[in-house]
Amino acid sequence: MPLYDYACTECHKHTEAFRSVAERNVAPPCQHCGRGTRKVISLSKPIGDMQPYYDDNLQAYVTSRQHRKQLMREHGVYEKFGMNWRTAASSK
Repeated sequence: MPLYDYACTECHKHTEAFRSVAERNVAPPCQHCGRGTRKVISLSKPIGDMQPYYDDNLQAYVTSRQHRKQLMREHGVYEKFGMNWRTAASSK
């Protein structure tokens, strides 16, 4: 769910709330005074692809999704629908 910014119409304090896209215009009450809020347009914050981690199966540090796919090709394995490791020998 996306994170939206809301500003109170009375005390002018800003709050953030996770809302579904369908409920993005339904403003929650202010957390500080309980009065009405309005949605504020804010800048988006990009989130990186993924954090580097050590994969025990590949026996290497993985720095991105593309790097992981490259390592899997080098080891002769692939994932079917994002899970379940398969080797080239077991797929025959």
